[in-house]
Amino acid sequence: MSATKAHDEQRSVRPTVVAGGCKSLRRLATGVSILLLVGAPAGGGNVLAQQMEAGGEATVLTLREALNLATEHNPQYRQAVNRMELLGPRQRQAWAAFLPDVSARYSTGQTLRRDVSWIGFDGRPGQNPSPEWVGSSSARMDLYVDFEIFDGGRRFRERDRIRAEVRANRLNARVELDRILAQVQRQFLYVQRQKARLALERDLLADRQRDLDLTEQRFALALDRRPDLLAREFDVEQQRAALREAEGGVETALINLRVAIGDPALESLNVEESLPEPFDPVSLGLEGLVARARVESPAVRAREEQVQMSRASLREENARRWPSIRASSSWGRSAFEDGQTALFDLQPGPSVSGNANWSFSFSLPIFDRFQRSYSTASRRIDLENALESLRQQEMQVEQDVRTRFATLTTDWETLLLRERALEIASQRLEIMREEYRLANVDIQPLRTAINEEARARRDAIDQRFTFALALLDLYEAVGIVGEEAGIVTVPEPS
Repeated sequence: MSATKAHDEQRSVRPTVVAGGCKSLRRLATGVSILLLVGAPAGGGNVLAQQMEAGGEATVLTLREALNLATEHNPQYRQAVNRMELLGPRQRQAWAAFLPDVSARYSTGQTLRRDVSWIGFDGRPGQNPSPEWVGSSSARMDLYVDFEIFDGGRRFRERDRIRAEVRANRLNARVELDRILAQVQRQFLYVQRQKARLALERDLLADRQRDLDLTEQRFALALDRRPDLLAREFDVEQQRAALREAEGGVETALINLRVAIGDPALESLNVEESLPEPFDPVSLGLEGLVARARVESPAVRAREEQVQMSRASLREENARRWPSIRASSSWGRSAFEDGQTALFDLQPGPSVSGNANWSFSFSLPIFDRFQRSYSTASRRIDLENALESLRQQEMQVEQDVRTRFATLTTDWETLLLRERALEIASQRLEIMREEYRLANVDIQPLRTAINEEARARRDAIDQRFTFALALLDLYEAVGIVGEEAGIVTVPEPS
């Protein structure tokens, strides 16, 4: 499912046939789509034409193509993906505590000494008549190994905590990536809405121009007065201003979409021309969405992993009550020679020489001035708070899903009412035009009917996109924006 139906890859709003569906809205959608494709510029510059003159042919994007480009170029999206690359090394740290610490050391140096006096065996100082510099050099290399044999299970708890931390970070990344995709999709819908409004304003300008031509003919036949003709001219100018405002809205929306995608090579772009196809939200199933959000929502699952992290931290702290046993060993060789003989010697000393040692240490915690008891109490409070945060997140997700579903239902029912209002306004306008031709009414009631019909057409188009945006908000609350768009934001770990 996505916000449009014209392309198979755009699945933000799922098309569904509803009994007594929006007939006039379908006719409006067809007319607007045709105008979007072939509408000629009137009352102002064509934004797309200006783009083509400035930077060549514009790139026409579907929603799926826009989202795919955003996954490759959006800076926030790329930063989130880059941060996920740290999850692999962090996962390996979960097993690192079970491995020994191994280190090697090499040192070499030279000492120079020149004594001009000495202390004799009888304790009296003596003078050296010919002092000379005496040099010596040394080299040493050692290998150290240290391993913790027993720690009361603390390393196992640390491993569990790191694993839960990695899973929580992965889920939080999915929440962030879904939010970015939703932002791009909103900008895409904004562009489509502005272009639909632009096509409608062009259509309305053509209608106002035809009305002006008719009034000019009637004025020439003395059937209308000069104020009536000026009123028609005023309506045309007002509609030209509305058209120019719509063109500016399209230009702004395209700029915002290009920034949201983040592709520097995308100098000029356009979007696929289509209108969202709303459907009755009952087909989604509110209770099913709530149940799905409780189980699959990445925000809820991240809180669950936070609980696992707190529980592992508490167990890790409890494990510090146990004694610990460590083993260590070292091997080394050294050389001490006159002059510079041993300097930078990579194999110091004879091959049969060297030194080695090993040791075991046993540590039993007895009294630490209540530090351990405080740490344990603190970890227990963290666990209780994590459980409360999980419960709060579950309630928040359920609230978001239910309120956004209610908003979606309201938008759907409002759309049906807009449809009915458009039908009534269209019928009334046809009747008023005919009465005007027969001179049964003057121009003011006709102008009122024209304005009401134009407002009804604008409201009908806006309501379609309002429904599409509400559906996107619902998907974001459930946590399935990427899934519904057909994009795997965070692959499941193997």
